[in-house]
Amino acid sequence: MVGRSVSVFIPGLLPSKWLSPNRGERKEGRVPIAISEAKGKMRGEVAVALLADESVKRVNEPLDPAHVVLVLRWWKRTKGTNLYRPEDAGNAIYALKAAIDGIIDAGLVVDDGYEHVAILSGRIERCDKPEDEGLLIQVTEV
Repeated sequence: MVGRSVSVFIPGLLPSKWLSPNRGERKEGRVPIAISEAKGKMRGEVAVALLADESVKRVNEPLDPAHVVLVLRWWKRTKGTNLYRPEDAGNAIYALKAAIDGIIDAGLVVDDGYEHVAILSGRIERCDKPEDEGLLIQVTEV
């Protein structure tokens, strides 16, 4: 069953500032409980959104192996919010690791090991208005 694909946009879903890799593992001001809570929230929101989507409901078995694409869409950086809007794809992928776990929780992919996620890519797209912010998840069987 090669070639099955699912594409889901989750409006408004951006990673927490606690998931930024630029905070550093040992930098002053890091709060492990806040990081853990942010990961859990992102993971849960992705899983719930995917499980509620009709295209995901039609997938009877995981897409394996898969190409996972995460597209973070954001409007502009805003000071004083708890949201992270990275400028580069590498930081976006790091910040969205919990989203990958949510994809697994939703049953779209078996695991995030190299045997099951053959390709992982991410990109950032700027959008024209704040209501277009969110996370686009595309999973394709390869």
